[in-house]
Amino acid sequence: MMNITKENTVAEIVSKKLGSDHVFSKYKIDFCCGGGVTLENACKEIGIEFNVLKQEIEALNSKISGENDLNDLDISSLIDQISEEYHNYIEENLPQIMPIAAKVAQVHGGHAKEVVEINTLLQAVEVVLVEMLKNTETTLFPTIGSVLELNNKFDEISTDQIDGIKKAINKTEIAQQLVSDTFKEISKLSTHYTVPADGCNSFRFLYEKLHELDHQLQKYVHFNKHVFFPKVLKLIA
Repeated sequence: MMNITKENTVAEIVSKKLGSDHVFSKYKIDFCCGGGVTLENACKEIGIEFNVLKQEIEALNSKISGENDLNDLDISSLIDQISEEYHNYIEENLPQIMPIAAKVAQVHGGHAKEVVEINTLLQAVEVVLVEMLKNTETTLFPTIGSVLELNNKFDEISTDQIDGIKKAINKTEIAQQLVSDTFKEISKLSTHYTVPADGCNSFRFLYEKLHELDHQLQKYVHFNKHVFFPKVLKLIA
């Protein structure tokens, strides 16, 4: 059982404590691209006592299912989880969000300029997300699969395979940083997805779905950056 300390990084906790991502989101602590920061520094930055954060994480973790260490999964299982939990979610939900964002921008853009900016940002990030998933599914996963088929004969891994994996990972990391930065801006524009008092149902639906998508993408980036990619790079080292 992992004991949470001030020296643990945010990324370590998300990997080992199920539900901790929700606590970090509550306090607006970046757990994907900024996951390398220690809990001590994260608490100082947002002005919260470490023990308060720790108790919330432990309480939620215990309530959900106890310990859950993603690092215990093998690469094939990690690939399955990425496809089933993250890729499927993005592919199902993004097409629902885009037309609503365009509608809200068209109807409310005259008095709520932020929704016009949000719609523009979403259109740009949609292109990045679609290309990122395509790169992962058609290049990265198949190349990793070909390496795993060598049955631990790692001396037979070709230079092309290694270069292909590294290039695909690098391409994905660049895309993930762009996605993360874009959603930080969307969150800021929407006052952290706060629906205006006079917001219609479409407005409410949009902000709820954007908040949900933001959270899922943070989990996805964390999963890749702190769990999946390190394990794959270790495999081909």
